[in-house]
Amino acid sequence: MNGISIRDILTATTAPLVLVAVLAGASGSAVASPGHDGDRSGLDRDNVLEIIARHPPGGKSDDHYEFVLSDKEIPAGWTTIRQVNASHTVHFVYMIKVPEAQADMTREEYLEGTPKAFQDAWDPYFAGDDDVNAFFDNLVSALPEWWGDTVPSGGPGFLSGGRTGTTTMNLAPGTYFVECYVLDGDGIFHNTHGMLEKLVVTEQANEASEPEADMQVRVSAAGGIEFDAENIQPGAKTIEVIFEDNLAYGHGLGHDVHLVRLDDGTTVEDVNVWMNYLDVGADGLYADRGALISGGDKPEPETFLGGVQDVFAAEYPQSAHFHVDLKPGRYALVAEVPNPMQPDPDNPEMSMLKTFSVTPYASLTGGWFDPETAGQGWSFIAAPWGLYGFYFGYDSTGDPLWLMTEEVQPEIEVGESVTYGLLNGTGGTFSNPVAPGDLDYWGEVTLIFDSCEEATAEISGLDGTDTHELVKISQTAGLPDCRL
Repeated sequence: MNGISIRDILTATTAPLVLVAVLAGASGSAVASPGHDGDRSGLDRDNVLEIIARHPPGGKSDDHYEFVLSDKEIPAGWTTIRQVNASHTVHFVYMIKVPEAQADMTREEYLEGTPKAFQDAWDPYFAGDDDVNAFFDNLVSALPEWWGDTVPSGGPGFLSGGRTGTTTMNLAPGTYFVECYVLDGDGIFHNTHGMLEKLVVTEQANEASEPEADMQVRVSAAGGIEFDAENIQPGAKTIEVIFEDNLAYGHGLGHDVHLVRLDDGTTVEDVNVWMNYLDVGADGLYADRGALISGGDKPEPETFLGGVQDVFAAEYPQSAHFHVDLKPGRYALVAEVPNPMQPDPDNPEMSMLKTFSVTPYASLTGGWFDPETAGQGWSFIAAPWGLYGFYFGYDSTGDPLWLMTEEVQPEIEVGESVTYGLLNGTGGTFSNPVAPGDLDYWGEVTLIFDSCEEATAEISGLDGTDTHELVKISQTAGLPDCRL
C-alpha cells in the first residue's frame, strides 16, 4: 500500500460555558474545500446555514478570530449547519439561546456581558495566581443576572483546521449567540478574540425533515456514551446523537459528543486530558498541560471531525445528527467532561470516551485454499488500515515456504485485481527469528476477489508461477455479513 507496510507493522509490534447548577444564584473544507473526512456537502438538504471560522483578512492571525455566517436570520426547524474551518486551529460552534427579554441584545453587548466577563475571571486562574475556587467565585460575581436563563442548544462539534463538518439540528424559534471558546496558546478564549455572532431563528417553519440515521449514539449521565462499536464500515455516515438527559458537571458544562480520529500518535490518554478546559492540578491551580488549547506549543489531538455540542431541554430524549465520511482507522467518541474516560467514580463502568475501529473488508478475514491443491493456502486479515495476507505452502525443493504480503492494500473491489509484493524470511531459528527489516523479496501475488467466498491468486517468484482458485474455509466468529 502507499503508506503502511508489513515491515512497519511487525516493527511496531515488536518494539462558554454553561454554569447551570454550578453558579450560585442562577435561575431555574480547501480552506474553501477542506477536510474530506467530515464533509457531507452533498447532503442536498433544505435550510443549510454555513458558518466559516477564520482569521479575518488583514488581521493578525494569532490575535483575531471570527465567524462568518451565510445568514443571520433563518426559519425554525431542522437545520443543517455546515462548519467550514478555514484556519489552522481547532474550532466548534457552540449555540446559546438567550432569554426573550434579551432578544434585542447586540453582539457587542453579549461579548461584554459574558465572554469578556469570563475572560477577566479566567486570566488569574490560567496564570496561576488564583485557584479554581477563586476563579468560580470571581465568575459568579461577574456574569449578568440573565445568564442563568440561557439555554445551551447544541451546535457543530470540535473540528480540526482546514476541514468541513456538518451537523443537523432541530432549532426552536429564538435568539442565539454562536461562539467558540477553545483557548489559544496564551489562554485567551476564541470568543473573546471575536469568534462570536448573533443568529435569529424566526417563528416561520422551514420544510426540512430529520435526516435518516446510519448509526445511533446515546449519551446520558448514567450510561455515558453508548453505541454499537462492532463492524463499523467505511463510508459516508449520518450519526444520530440521542441525548437521554443532561446536567452540569464540575466544570460547568453538560455532556456532548465529538468524533476524533486516533492517528499520528494521538492516544486516548491525550484526548482524555485535553477535553477539560479547567485542567485543575492537585493544588487547585491550573496545571498547564494544554487542555482545550489549540495553537502555540500545546498541540491538540490530531484530527477532530465534528460532532454535536451539549443540548439542554425541558423534555428528553433530544436528537441531533452529524455527518462524516469514515475512512479506515481508529476513532473515539468523546464528551467534553472532566476525565471522560471515567467521569463518575461511583459508576466506574460508565465512560464518556469510547473507541472503535473502522475495518474494511472484514468479511475476507479467514483461511482460504484451493481444493485442487489441499495442504497449502492463504490467511487474509482485514485491519483498519486495509487487507494483508500470509501464504503457507512449499517451495520448488519441497521445503516449507511461508510468504507474507509486503503491502497492506487499502482498497479491494469485486472482480478487480490487486497486486502485492511477497516477502520471505530465511536463516532464523526458533528463538531468534528474522528481523522485519531483514525479510527478503520473493516475488508477487495478484489477487482477484470474486466474492467474500471465492478468489483467484496468481503467484510468481523465485520458485516459479502458479495459479490457485481459492475458496474460504474458515473465518473469525462475529464478523459482519459480506461487505465487499
